[in-house]
Amino acid sequence: MNQFKKTDIVTRFAPSPTGYLHIGGARTALFNWIFAKKCKGKFLLRIEDTDKSRLNKDALSAIFDGLKWLGIKWDNEVIYQSKRNKNYQDVISKLLENKLAYKCYSTQNEINNYKKKLLKLGKTTKFISPWREKVNNNKDDQYVVRLKVPEIGKITIQDEVQGEITWNCKDLDDLVLLRSDGSATYNLAAVVDDHDFEITDVIRGDDHLTNTARQKLIYTALDWQIPRFSHIPLIHGLDGKKLSKRHGAVGVNSYIIEGIKSSALVRYLCQLGIDTGNNELIGIDEIIKDFEIKKIVKSPARFDPIKLNDICGKIIRHTSDEEIINDFKYFIKSNCLPVLTKEQQNKIKVALPFLKIRSKNFNELYQQSEFILIKDHIKISKENKKYLNNQNLLIIKNLSNKLKNIKWSKETIIETIKTFSFEKKIDFKDVAKLIRIAIVGTTNSPGIYDMMLVLGKLEIIRRFTILER
Repeated sequence: MNQFKKTDIVTRFAPSPTGYLHIGGARTALFNWIFAKKCKGKFLLRIEDTDKSRLNKDALSAIFDGLKWLGIKWDNEVIYQSKRNKNYQDVISKLLENKLAYKCYSTQNEINNYKKKLLKLGKTTKFISPWREKVNNNKDDQYVVRLKVPEIGKITIQDEVQGEITWNCKDLDDLVLLRSDGSATYNLAAVVDDHDFEITDVIRGDDHLTNTARQKLIYTALDWQIPRFSHIPLIHGLDGKKLSKRHGAVGVNSYIIEGIKSSALVRYLCQLGIDTGNNELIGIDEIIKDFEIKKIVKSPARFDPIKLNDICGKIIRHTSDEEIINDFKYFIKSNCLPVLTKEQQNKIKVALPFLKIRSKNFNELYQQSEFILIKDHIKISKENKKYLNNQNLLIIKNLSNKLKNIKWSKETIIETIKTFSFEKKIDFKDVAKLIRIAIVGTTNSPGIYDMMLVLGKLEIIRRFTILER
């Protein structure tokens, strides 16, 4: 059977709603969406929810939210496999009628015992069903439906990434198409859906390669056109092992919570396993324009959180203030933090020129913005309380009196503090440290002059006045 020759490209992303949207799944969705956009085709979203026992509604919401956050928009309505059982049953009936599949009544215990005997004899544990050529007239017995896999011959696909791959039919069991509860298995449902919705290109992780061999057998049995397959390498951690929770955050939602900008994650994921050049500020339109499946490499890519944050920091510095404020508000909402007041938003916008250069993500931006977000009393960190002795409190009080009567400009503030330090015979660095503690409660903050200008004279005097041990 020849592969698709139609010019209208249709791709799909088909997650199972059983957990978070994994970074690997997000990259797969991106590659499918980008390829469809490049070819002016369609990108479909299919939810593989036939296994009711594993269905997680929160996970489903996380998939939708994660894709939208990444800027991935799907065409047409979402396809739910749980609503397509009749389509699968019709295909099963056709295969049984043409004797390309059969009802297998072997129990799981019988199958296990069969394989144990083979294992003891040192033979392959391939299960050969006794029902392949038999008929059971007892309609009350439970059964599964299996595809008749050819006993000889080979299965070959020409993968767009991996090249030519071949499997021997003799190594494969007669795969189950329909479970004993009447639900379709993954391989059958995937093939039927890809056929019915005219999917031309299946782009997915190379952990699906063994499924592809089985799926081609189904396509062949049904005499259906076979889509082009592109199996992309998996994402590994820096240790070279498959990316998992032991490497840290692996779900898209985690990076939303951590404050990674969506365009930064898109940019980084698009360079994992494919050469997209050295320009880390390249936009999605350019990525789409230059995307080619043949550029995808076979070897696994290694996920580096430090590199991701570096890219994020560069993108934040080159993003408009308006967009940063909107992204920042989304970060705050995602972390269930207090909503920014209009006054706070305005002050953060004024402060962005010096906040951006100190922030690699929105979590760091939030930390650097804390001097603006403080509403009442300053929370002094434990390591800085030791500086608030009577002598230092008096220094802040005296400095406050000096600042009350000056013009509030950077030059005047600098001159006033330097003169004060000289007159009091106090090292300027020590005075600056006390000012930081008085303003934000810690010594890790933006520059004191920048903070003082953004907050204004009245707020600075207020904070100096309420400073306590």
